Amino acid sequence: MKKEEILEHQRNYIAWIETLQELSEELATSPYAEGKWSPNEIVMHLAEWDRFTLEERLPQMKEGEKLERFPDFEGFNAKAAGRAQGLAFKETLRYAKQQRQAIIEQLQEIDEVEWDKVFFIGEHQLSIRNYFTDFIEHDNHHKMQISNI
Repeated sequence: MKKEEILEHQRNYIAWIETLQELSEELATSPYAEGKWSPNEIVMHLAEWDRFTLEERLPQMKEGEKLERFPDFEGFNAKAAGRAQGLAFKETLRYAKQQRQAIIEQLQEIDEVEWDKVFFIGEHQLSIRNYFTDFIEHDNHHKMQISNI
């Protein structure tokens, strides 16, 4: 996937977040299926991974760098869901847009030649391109959950 395609996905994600403004607070804070997260929790989950990427990953995504493994997924995700429960959906949407916009701004500053340089997360070999391509799949998975409401 080219840099511009990845950036386009990021911009489309923000446009998608905008469409969620139409969801009522009741719908946004109710699980999309029994035992599942609410749209509010899903959006916060995505926003918190964006924040983590901004703070803990992007600054270190340099050739040859060895980044720490991902945090415990269960704990990280539970904390994000808990944070969402304390916010109105519109606040979560605003936060999600801010985080993703910050990612876009940082990615735009990275030269294309840097996008394929290898770094490591734990034992996994990645590049900026790989990392964000994987996160597009993650975004799409959660977008589908909300679109089925």
